[in-house]
Amino acid sequence: MRKFRWAIAPAALLALGNCTGTPQHYLVFFPRDTSVLTPEAQIVVAEIARRSAADNGSRIVVEGQAEGVTGPETALAQARAAHVAEALSAGGIEPARIERRATVSQDGQGGVAARKVVVTLEP
Repeated sequence: MRKFRWAIAPAALLALGNCTGTPQHYLVFFPRDTSVLTPEAQIVVAEIARRSAADNGSRIVVEGQAEGVTGPETALAQARAAHVAEALSAGGIEPARIERRATVSQDGQGGVAARKVVVTLEP
């Protein structure tokens, strides 16, 4: 069985944010049951910070997601959003530009698809 390589993810995920004039969406994936940024996720977040630094007026929405609908999953989604928001701030983004949200999967979506943070740069 082949193991999925996260190393290709940063380049592929940053491609989602190449449009201008419209909201730009980026995905940051997490391992199961953790909110710790992997080295690959740190690369993605650093690139998001670099790209958003040029547009000081844009709002950045950081939406943490997790599997399930219980309290622990909600807390995990919040922690994921918080870690990404903190990494963006450490990358030079003013905290006032960052809005954090947390959602949990209610449509049965699970696995890697539910273990992520969606970062949206709004013009």
